[in-house]
Amino acid sequence: MEHLALTIFSICVQAAIGIMIFVAIGRLLNKEKIFKNATIAATVLGIVGAVASLMHLGKPFSAIKALYQFGSSWLSREIWFTAIFILLAILMVVLIYAKPQNKSAISGLAAAAAVVGLIDVFFMAAIYSSSSVPFWQSIATLVEFYAATLSMGAILFLLLSIKEIAEMATMKKIIALAVALAVILQVAAVVPSLIALGASSSAAAHSSLAILGNMAVANAFKWIFILAGALLLLWMVKDELSKLVTNIVLSSTILLLVGQIVGRYLFYAAMVVTGVGLS
Repeated sequence: MEHLALTIFSICVQAAIGIMIFVAIGRLLNKEKIFKNATIAATVLGIVGAVASLMHLGKPFSAIKALYQFGSSWLSREIWFTAIFILLAILMVVLIYAKPQNKSAISGLAAAAAVVGLIDVFFMAAIYSSSSVPFWQSIATLVEFYAATLSMGAILFLLLSIKEIAEMATMKKIIALAVALAVILQVAAVVPSLIALGASSSAAAHSSLAILGNMAVANAFKWIFILAGALLLLWMVKDELSKLVTNIVLSSTILLLVGQIVGRYLFYAAMVVTGVGLS
């Protein structure tokens, strides 16, 4: 249950941030577009993620104590920036319904939420890379978190805004390139990291690798789904640039999301601590 709560939290919040990044880019390219469905989805995902994080704490009110440690705790910074991101997303939804004609303010909120979200992902990764878990102590953690954020955000934004960006060829290219780049970087970071773990003298590192070995089927599904989802999207954008095929977009979305979710669960399941835990 602990791994499940953490998986839901990180996946939902990172997907929400990713969606908002592409909402901001879309509004930059065309201020007349609202992207209401995508904005609402980002807000809901952010809230669901926040609730899941409270479930993980066991004692939700203990999160209040962390708020006062912003200067010394990565967890505190993550909590603050996640809360600010969700607040900006909520304000954006309210403005879309109350004053949709105020396009500059909506675009400003989208840009602010995207920037705050990008910083928040860094704080999330820092919590784990600065922990006493060798499996998490590499650049791969940061790269995987950003790769998941961009790939999930891009494909969900595409699915939720498929009609609005039907004639936005540049936006479609940006989405496809973002997914491709994210997946390439994810593979490029993870493989060397696993090789380094294998060469490590740390017993905890080898224990993490043993756990991943026992879950080899799930790990294989992670990469098959992520790569298949990315390739399917790239094929569609290349051959169907003038129109988007909903079924293909949906299939690509499901493949990418399932792959990233499985990968994130494995990330937590392979945790073996050598010292004092998370900072």
